[in-house]
Amino acid sequence: MEKWNMEQLGVAVDMAGCPNNCQHCWLGKQKNGSMSVCEFRNIATQFKEWKDENGNAITKLGFSTWHREPDFRDDYRELWELEKELSSPGMVKRFELLSIWRLARDESYAKWAADVFQTHAENGVATCQISFFGMEEVTDWGVNRKGAFKDSILATNRLIEAGIAPRWQLFATKRGLGGYDQFTRMIHELDLFKRCEAIGREFEVFINCFSPEGNGYLIDSETLEEGDLSKIPQGLIDICRDGIENFGKPEYVLLDEMANDNSPPNLSANMYYISINADYDAYPNIAEIAPWWRLGNIKTDGVDAIIRAYRDEITPGMKANHTIHVSELARRYGVKGSKKLYDKSDLVCRFMHQWGVDFMEGKQGRTYGMKGQPTANL
Repeated sequence: MEKWNMEQLGVAVDMAGCPNNCQHCWLGKQKNGSMSVCEFRNIATQFKEWKDENGNAITKLGFSTWHREPDFRDDYRELWELEKELSSPGMVKRFELLSIWRLARDESYAKWAADVFQTHAENGVATCQISFFGMEEVTDWGVNRKGAFKDSILATNRLIEAGIAPRWQLFATKRGLGGYDQFTRMIHELDLFKRCEAIGREFEVFINCFSPEGNGYLIDSETLEEGDLSKIPQGLIDICRDGIENFGKPEYVLLDEMANDNSPPNLSANMYYISINADYDAYPNIAEIAPWWRLGNIKTDGVDAIIRAYRDEITPGMKANHTIHVSELARRYGVKGSKKLYDKSDLVCRFMHQWGVDFMEGKQGRTYGMKGQPTANL
């Protein structure tokens, strides 16, 4: 993604927070707040009134009342209308996300969401993604909330009843491997393929690895290794959208490939967004919520300083993202001989997390590996 050119910007405000604290969440652990509508309007006004040194404003702005669990607040209908009111035309879309927590507790929510999807679905398709880590025990562990698995099954049924296709995402972990035969049987027992076909939709399931950043960095020990792929039942692979292609390569293989990669990470997202948490701290959406990416605070620094930091990419993480070589990150933080499976971009995210921790501790000039221990001759 090229440097932001001020044509459009999304601002996502974590007004209420999230009912979960998922083990894999790239946003990390954050506190839940209770921001008022008046405060949200004030934030939107500041962004809309901002102008650069030449008097130019941001061309299109989109405002979201959440950046973790959507529709978590009881006044979610009013907040949706507020987003549409404050945003530029065409800048408010409904992504393939809904509140699983609310789907299981509010019988009217799925029908409301179906009506919203008709006019604002990102690709014109009413689909909602639901994440699992396996069966009940491991899914409740993964979402970090007892009852999460049962909520996901109930949400699946309510989505189909409302004409929305559920898309199941299975995050693979070492502790979940033993339950994937049962998980596959459950899909067939719930007859999800035929039930979605009956409403003119397609049921999709895919198995994925998690990114080792945010909360995901803390459970990196759960990352599958080279020999674990044979433990995934063929029956599950056969029905998964992309099979097991998402698991990438072992770290030791990627380290060899990165050894002469003198390009910077250039982490990016497919949309330009600034995320604002319950403490009014602002972050770019290209990576985890972490101090080395922080743009500033709405209340203490103001919108002008935050937008300039975003535009000019002056935070430590944003500078490193375009300057430090991937080969240098691999030399510092790669674990020689590691058989853990990563997509290359995810492994780079892990390196950037480790770099950021070292930077904040003033250790960026030294060579460190996993757990902050010195690594020699990588």
